[in-house]
Amino acid sequence: MNPNILIVDDDENSLRMSRTAMEALVDPGNIHCAQTAAETMAILSAERIHLAFLDIDMPDTSGFSIADYLRQNHPQVKYVFLTGYVDFAARSYDYEPMDFLTKPIDLMRLKKTLERYESRFQPAADYSHERIAVDTSVGFVLLAPSEISYIGKERRVVKLHCASGEEYVVRHSLDELESIFSDFGFFRIHQSCLVPLPNIISVQPVRFGNTYEAVLGDQTRLPVSRDKYQKLRSFLVSRGIPFI
Repeated sequence: MNPNILIVDDDENSLRMSRTAMEALVDPGNIHCAQTAAETMAILSAERIHLAFLDIDMPDTSGFSIADYLRQNHPQVKYVFLTGYVDFAARSYDYEPMDFLTKPIDLMRLKKTLERYESRFQPAADYSHERIAVDTSVGFVLLAPSEISYIGKERRVVKLHCASGEEYVVRHSLDELESIFSDFGFFRIHQSCLVPLPNIISVQPVRFGNTYEAVLGDQTRLPVSRDKYQKLRSFLVSRGIPFI
């Protein structure tokens, strides 16, 4: 596990203990520490932080204030509240943290928190050089995910559209292909369309904002259903893409 970690705690001893626990599970070079709000903002400006551990009770600010700052300015950063007082737990959930830990940090409990982060929010790996054998109407074809522009369903026929302009009729259903290609960064933007996220350059409203369409790099336009539009925004944020 190697997310870029920020620990914010004004107490030097607590900060040291939290860092020691973190170093057992995370590369020490990926751990950053701050004791004040100013140090916190400086680190956030200089580093790409993935996960922040915030002490709730600090003299110059609070973990809640920093959580508000993260939500407004760094929405891609997930955060966990830290405190020595269990009474703070109920109030902390108003801020929708990823987790809540009491100090001193229990190593097994921390491990579960990091595993939860990794399973839900870790950015997708680069699969551009891997290839998949796709069963088509003309036999199987070996393709890298980056070669696929999109996969679409037209009436009852599912077609795989390549960036090269080639098209292949696929023997699988779109539901089956979604379960396979979601591991390669593809997203179901509509009942009839499955698209690799790197191919999307914009999502625009059409028909007075009642529906949306995705514009791909080759200027292909595909429908985006209203419920998928909101899920797509959340999915992009979970992959570290901020909305400004």
